[in-house]
Amino acid sequence: MNKTKLLKVLFYLNIAVVVGLIGYKVYLNLVTSEFEAEHTEQLSDISARLEGQDSYSFAVVGNINNSVGIFERRIIPMLNDTDIDFLVSAGNAVSSGGEDKYRAIKGTLSRLDMPYLLTFGNNEYEEFGSFRFYDHYGPHFFSFTADDSRFIFLDSTGKTPWQWQLRWLTDILKADDSKHRFVFIGHPP
Repeated sequence: MNKTKLLKVLFYLNIAVVVGLIGYKVYLNLVTSEFEAEHTEQLSDISARLEGQDSYSFAVVGNINNSVGIFERRIIPMLNDTDIDFLVSAGNAVSSGGEDKYRAIKGTLSRLDMPYLLTFGNNEYEEFGSFRFYDHYGPHFFSFTADDSRFIFLDSTGKTPWQWQLRWLTDILKADDSKHRFVFIGHPP
């Protein structure tokens, strides 16, 4: 094969790869189902599930992205076989902030028989993931109460300035009379 034909083949191969990638991105953003403010629905499910209960239990998992296959095949069935009321991911549930990763984790977590919440971590932040996290799940830092406990989720990625979060946290804790407080953050303090 002469040099001209080889270059022509490589050119058309590159064009095919680019068209394929663009097509995949269009598919992700236009064809697959949209989901937004997922945490709102999950918090409603948690409230409904805990209503009238004297006690409850929750599980905390971290770095789901390290082995989604093991998480799906082993951990989800184990969690579903327990009486755990909800699940909290301590961050890095996705392997990067790409749209496909957010859709994949939504599919994985939809196999749970319980509500779940995600902590905003480094992997959720990467590749414009902070915008996707906000659109698909909600704010990067938030709080809710369940019975006599307060659950606080903070952003340690630097996306939300610490001064803003500390002021918010101080205001919440001043007005809070919860017996227990749980803080979730993607990095150790």
